Amino acid sequence: MSIPGFRVRTAENNKAFAERVSRVGKAAIPPGLPSAQEVVTAIDGVLQCENFYSAAAQDALARLVIVREQFAASMKGE
Repeated sequence: MSIPGFRVRTAENNKAFAERVSRVGKAAIPPGLPSAQEVVTAIDGVLQCENFYSAAAQDALARLVIVREQFAASMKGE
């Protein structure tokens, strides 16, 4: 058995396993929680602010905190 072939097969097996067990995109979002797009928008809003003291940055951070609290509250119920 060659080492390069072994490494390729191992990488392929690891990727297949990760895709099989991942819940990303497969698990239903519980009712009342924001969609994945809303979460991405909230995170992007924070990351794209150059001045974190601006009103836009504070609004983006507030949206992100709200999303986080919604997810945290849903996890306590599980």
